[in-house]
Amino acid sequence: MARALFYNIPTHGHVNPTLPLVRELTEQGDEVTYFAGPEFADKIRSAGATYGDYGESHSFEQTRTEAHSVLQAGQLAEATAALLPGVLEEVEAARPDYLLFDMSAPWASIAAQRLGIPAVASFPHLPFNWRAFFDDGRIMKKGLHGLRPGMGYYRELSKQLGRLAKEHGLRRPSEVNLLSSSADLNLVFSSRYFQPNADSLDDSYQFIGPVINTDRPDQQWPITREPGQKLIYVAVGTLYRADLDFFRHAMDAFSDDEYSVVMSVGKAVDPAALGPVPANFDVAQFVPQLAILDQADVFVTHGGMNSISEAVMAGVPMVAVPNTIEQAMNSVRVEQLRGGVALPPELVTAATLRQAAESVLADAGVPDGLAKIRQSFVEAGGAPRGADAIQDFKRSRSID
Repeated sequence: MARALFYNIPTHGHVNPTLPLVRELTEQGDEVTYFAGPEFADKIRSAGATYGDYGESHSFEQTRTEAHSVLQAGQLAEATAALLPGVLEEVEAARPDYLLFDMSAPWASIAAQRLGIPAVASFPHLPFNWRAFFDDGRIMKKGLHGLRPGMGYYRELSKQLGRLAKEHGLRRPSEVNLLSSSADLNLVFSSRYFQPNADSLDDSYQFIGPVINTDRPDQQWPITREPGQKLIYVAVGTLYRADLDFFRHAMDAFSDDEYSVVMSVGKAVDPAALGPVPANFDVAQFVPQLAILDQADVFVTHGGMNSISEAVMAGVPMVAVPNTIEQAMNSVRVEQLRGGVALPPELVTAATLRQAAESVLADAGVPDGLAKIRQSFVEAGGAPRGADAIQDFKRSRSID
């Protein structure tokens, strides 16, 4: 029986895909202690793992108003500085056979390097490569926007990296990859078909497809629509607070009887702040996404990988309005593979939203595009394939 410690960040998009994988590992006899926020404790225990608490050393920011990559890196640098001493102490005391960590948990990556522990990284969204950055002007524009919050932020980030390197014996600050920490084995919750420029990634990247828990009998949502109405589902995630104007544009775009609309605004937005809501709209801070996608005709999404995967598996075409560079990369890939269209947020108006939705509904090639993506996801193997990859990895490291 092998012992593992798993370090993640406490967000649903990063934790949820890993839980079926953890269940596979524990059923095969591995002992896993999983660190995340207390809101995930019950789910972690249900997967057969022991819940690990980060304690009070750092409070993770759950809602962000800015999508700047440098600011995100700064937040992770702060988290790393706060968490790393305790993580190093814990890993050294436990001496696990291997570490698992999310690609956004650099404290675990550093611990693996420092203590010589074999490591596996999980990628809930696509690994970034520079070729993809230059593939499409929309990706490049989003990336450049995320890199220009001002020189003061760069200087502060450079200081943070320098302090981490000095305090923890790293040869250089570049050893701290704050936004995409990789390992000896990297499990990507997507398919090689969906990954742009997949040939640029070596064999340490194993694509296992999305892992979606569809057994959610408690997640129901009453949907009322007239015969012939198309159901539009609008949800742009909970991690970043969407501009109220975006939701108002959506209300203006789909306020006639041709559509029935379910719109999820996220926990950071008060639905009352939207003003008068059209009669054909059902607005809430949260809705059970899979239940809505089962009936939706179009999904207006931020382009997060989990949302894209759930839409693909449900066969729902997308209008993707990305907040971040990784969402821009996802959204452009959806468009390239004929699963929907990518709409840059700066171009969003009521007219462009409606035009985009009508275009995916009218495109006869979209159902086939979605079917091909779905097939690639299914064939990737899911959690059992991920567990097999870890078992192969363990054998290569002589881990029992």
